[in-house]
Amino acid sequence: PHLTTFDGARPSFYGAGEMWIVKSASISIQGRYEGTEFTKGLAATNKIAVGGAFLHGHVIVVGTMESKVLTVDGVSVLHNLGDTYKLGELAFLTYTEDGRLVDGAAGIWKKHIVHMSLPLGVKVTVLRWENYLDLRIEMPAQPGQDGSCGNFNGDVSDDSTEAIQARDAGRVGQGELLFPHRAAVGFTEEEEKLVIKCRTDMYATYARAHTQCAKQLRGQWGANLHKACVLNVCYGSNQHALKFAKSLGI
Repeated sequence: PHLTTFDGARPSFYGAGEMWIVKSASISIQGRYEGTEFTKGLAATNKIAVGGAFLHGHVIVVGTMESKVLTVDGVSVLHNLGDTYKLGELAFLTYTEDGRLVDGAAGIWKKHIVHMSLPLGVKVTVLRWENYLDLRIEMPAQPGQDGSCGNFNGDVSDDSTEAIQARDAGRVGQGELLFPHRAAVGFTEEEEKLVIKCRTDMYATYARAHTQCAKQLRGQWGANLHKACVLNVCYGSNQHALKFAKSLGI
């Protein structure tokens, strides 16, 4: 997915897996990034999970339309447009067709939008499309905040994909998962070719990525997660990696 951080940087994360979107002592928002048949395996946001201390241990999960996932603590909610859901005094959720698009190109499709009003002034808007999600988060900066949406410190220069991963603020670590389980991470032939292209044409970047990712993915994470991490470092600053791949005949 392509992101605009709270400080205005534009990192991209093309490797699949569960990633931090917002990570702080109180607020936990995670994304499951997965490839689609239309992106040659390059990842889009497939699900998000919202939890942490500010929700007193409750977890809200929203997935794509084709996934049919929209749950609070594992129980399906908001079955129809117009439905609302109240999580005690903590959260209020609505499901409507009303809301501002993140990507104007998606305006050709019917909108299915989950609006979350959450504690600490956090508002999360999730636009559910058939096989991916768009997402908007509005919130005040939190102490020690980080994640794919950056560290919200007013400095746009330190929110590159590589910098976020180097701070261990990207991949969701062992024991930190809000989702019920991890998704299997595949790696397509096209993604393999992009990694080979990086190793051939950008060896210094590839070597740095290989070392950094081995350090970040301590333990039994598997080869595909390592390659997904390398893919992020190699191409995370390229907003048009899919177009680049196509231009190479990949």
